[in-house]
Amino acid sequence: MGLCLGLALVLTTAVAWGQDRRQPAGDSFRVTWQPRATGVVPTIEGRVHNASLVWVTDVRLQVDGLDPEGHGVGRRFAWVLGDIVPGGESSFVVDAVRGAAGYRITVVSFSVVSVTQAP
Repeated sequence: MGLCLGLALVLTTAVAWGQDRRQPAGDSFRVTWQPRATGVVPTIEGRVHNASLVWVTDVRLQVDGLDPEGHGVGRRFAWVLGDIVPGGESSFVVDAVRGAAGYRITVVSFSVVSVTQAP
C-alpha cells in the first residue's frame, strides 16, 4: 500500500511539473553580448538575465548572425551555463557567425526548476 501511494505521488508530481503554467513571459530574459577579446577562434560571449519569478535551467539560445542590413547570414545554437535563479544571470560563449555584422539572440527553450512567490 505504501509503495503504491509513493508511486502515485511521484507520478502526480511529474504530471504537475509538466503542466506548470507559470512559465516566464517572452520578455523575462534579457540577453547581452560582445565579441570575445581572447582566443584563436572568433567567438562572442554574453550573459542572460532572468527577470522572472521562475528558476530555470537548460536554457538554450538561438544566435542569428545578421549582415549590416539585418538579413540573416547564419545561425548557431548555444547553452547557457548552469541554472539561472529569479533576478540572476549566467553566461554563454558561442562561435561567431562568419560574415555577421551583428546578432539577434533569443531564448528558445528552458526547463523550470522552481517557482518563487511574488512578494
